[in-house]
Amino acid sequence: MSIELHSKLNSINDLPKYDAKPAYSVIEKATYKKHGLIRILSGHETHHVINYQDVKKVLLDKTCVRGPSNTEGGPSILPTLTPKDLLLNLDFPDHSRMKQFISKDYSRSGLSWLELFIDEITNICIDDMLNKDNQDLFKDVLDKVSVTANCKLLGIHTDDIAYFRGLAKTVQIADKNDVDNLVQQFTDLYTYLMEHVTGVREHADEGLIQKFINERDKSTPSLTDDEIVSILLGSLLGGDQNTLTVMTKVLYAALYLPDVWHDMVTQPELREAYIEEFLRLTNLGNASTFPRITTQDVELSSGTIPAGSVIYADVFLANRDPSVFSDPLSINPNRTGPSHLQFGYGMHHCMGRELAKMEISTVLKVLSQRLPNMTLNTDPENIIWSEGIILRRPDSLPIVIN
Repeated sequence: MSIELHSKLNSINDLPKYDAKPAYSVIEKATYKKHGLIRILSGHETHHVINYQDVKKVLLDKTCVRGPSNTEGGPSILPTLTPKDLLLNLDFPDHSRMKQFISKDYSRSGLSWLELFIDEITNICIDDMLNKDNQDLFKDVLDKVSVTANCKLLGIHTDDIAYFRGLAKTVQIADKNDVDNLVQQFTDLYTYLMEHVTGVREHADEGLIQKFINERDKSTPSLTDDEIVSILLGSLLGGDQNTLTVMTKVLYAALYLPDVWHDMVTQPELREAYIEEFLRLTNLGNASTFPRITTQDVELSSGTIPAGSVIYADVFLANRDPSVFSDPLSINPNRTGPSHLQFGYGMHHCMGRELAKMEISTVLKVLSQRLPNMTLNTDPENIIWSEGIILRRPDSLPIVIN
């Protein structure tokens, strides 16, 4: 059933700086009826698929593999290789084995215990912010809630934040113009997590780090140290930086479009639907997927892609396919129909989906109750953004508490 809105629908195009310039160059422009051709960062010509149903098919197809992309000279959107055991680099059956090991811990029921903590830490951060002369929603609340909640989940002591947080951000930005620094900080972050797994660093007994170590033999074969570190690397990056990026963009959009924020405050039953719409329309960085290689011909509605080709299944543009989402650029909380692909699809769907949705929902709930009349305190053109491949977001959200 549709809920009456207090205002007309807004367009995502109304938001300054919201959409990034893609991290590829166009050779042949893709349409929703015919796939195109692009050149990705590694220099490889890549089939660009944007049709919603075709993107889903590629993401579900086990013959479209990820592993060969993460090799020296392989097709990549990143300027460096990443650990081979990362979930995003694994194919069937290795991916299924590791994903199954963690699936319960990252399910909605497995994360339910964390919701109250997120509520509490959000309120604490708001209290601290209100004691300041100048309030910044990003620096004072969102940034702190995201990393503190993820530390609680993993069992990392908050004293470590000053060390690993900068490393994690550098890895997500993945600056092609500073590869030596990127590789060093990626190595430092990997070493930091390995020290947790091997007992060099201390962590809480009740967090996921210790749980994964204790239960490693439940996997067949038992998880190696490198495999546990690779799982934790995804957890450390995605559970903090990726969640923070989306949450920040949602708040930036809601405050720039005051009627959207008004709906969230006065009609809380719309809040989840608005979150889903922003998830549909938001890209984490200037790339929206990782390239795959076809091991056999792939038949799509947009044409045949030959075996041995590189394919970029663009979930960002698929989420704007007008044949699936009518008036696709409008922010419509009454939208019905298929689900968006923000968290991927098939084997490689994001393990942190429920964590991100729960955290964003909880923070928005608390903010709408505590600060219903807050507004942006600067022109959006003055807001500096961090720009990167997997991370692109405002670095500040100055607000006025009216």
